[in-house]
Amino acid sequence: MIFLPRLFLFFFLSFCLNSLINAQESEHDKAIRAVNEGEILPLDLIIENVNKKYNGRVLSVNLQDSEKGLFGWVYDIMIIENNKVVQLRVDAGTSTILSVQSGREN
Repeated sequence: MIFLPRLFLFFFLSFCLNSLINAQESEHDKAIRAVNEGEILPLDLIIENVNKKYNGRVLSVNLQDSEKGLFGWVYDIMIIENNKVVQLRVDAGTSTILSVQSGREN
């Protein structure tokens, strides 16, 4: 009798894990499709443009799409420049820097 609940739990957890993996892949696929269709610029071009104004090291990048309540695709980029963390929001289609937030010194 204990075998059936464990088997059910195993299949349930396997299903949940598979759903999470597929969700991540679909977000990745959406971003690749957007670049290939010219809807957004590739990340290397965005970083090149950011480096013209900010000479820092990139700490993280996050691509947000319009389905998350934004006007369009944006890259949220966090850099460290002169011992300060700087957060940038960049239009993914034009490479225009939309906002800048500078943090305290490290």
